[in-house]
Amino acid sequence: MLIDWEAKDLARTAQLSPETIFKIERGTANPKPDTMERIVRALHNGGVVFDGERGIRLVLEDYRVLEGGDCYLRFLDEIYHTLRGKNGAEVLSICTDDAVSPTEVTQAIQRWHDEGIKCRFLSHDKTKKFDFPLQEYRLIPTKFFKNSVIVIYEDNAAILRSSNETVIVIRDQDLASMLRGLFELVWSIAKGVDK
Repeated sequence: MLIDWEAKDLARTAQLSPETIFKIERGTANPKPDTMERIVRALHNGGVVFDGERGIRLVLEDYRVLEGGDCYLRFLDEIYHTLRGKNGAEVLSICTDDAVSPTEVTQAIQRWHDEGIKCRFLSHDKTKKFDFPLQEYRLIPTKFFKNSVIVIYEDNAAILRSSNETVIVIRDQDLASMLRGLFELVWSIAKGVDK
């Protein structure tokens, strides 16, 4: 309830079957330690902290690091859960290149689209592949492009480090506002995509 997830959301994020989650909720399963670890990790990545004194609470930290080979997918899923159902929700992405995005990344961002979350992307002028409507893209000169994605949403700014195994998320209204302003400046002068 803290992060507005249904059992199917937890199951998908923890990479478990919905039936497993339902059985645990009903108390009809004796889950293995690995299963519980997956659930705890999924909830933690979604923003829930298990606190021995108070039970559970939302993470209210201003700086987080997600690590591991699947950190970017977990981050994209976190954005989905944060923004779904919010009117006017938008994600701004700097230095994206769909040609190097695996299918799972494209599917995660498509979920945003399906939920009505607006997206805009700054890519490079040699880009040949666009997974989403062309009006969502602007192109910057390749000499200014580094495929180390910066994402801005709500009061958050995040960067996927070039190793692709670390996402740094900073919750800071001033930083997000400043980066949003820079994004808008670049967007206003960058070249659109020709059909």
